[in-house]
Amino acid sequence: MYFGKQPHPIVTTATIESNGVRITTEEGSKARAVFNGTVLSVQVLSGNKKAVLIQHGNYITVYKNLENVTVSTGDKVVTKQEIGTIFTDKVTGKTIIGFVLSKNTTTEDPSLWIYKM
Repeated sequence: MYFGKQPHPIVTTATIESNGVRITTEEGSKARAVFNGTVLSVQVLSGNKKAVLIQHGNYITVYKNLENVTVSTGDKVVTKQEIGTIFTDKVTGKTIIGFVLSKNTTTEDPSLWIYKM
């Protein structure tokens, strides 16, 4: 799924607004920080999946759908540092990370922050 307004993948007469991107990868893949920053929060979501929020000056990045994390609130991280393992759905076999970027309070297209997206 890409950032912004787009056709619904199933209901062809509907559109959806995505505030981030979803990236499919391989089982066992690690999530990595896209830039130097400070971990604002580690949150537990439904199904015991986790999200990590990292502040980079006026920007905040969010990494969702993590099985486990290797950072804690207040940790300093560097570009490409591993922050956790991406969850693999045992039913579908898919490994998908959700990634959101905001500047101050406005979400932005995160594709420019991701290498070769």
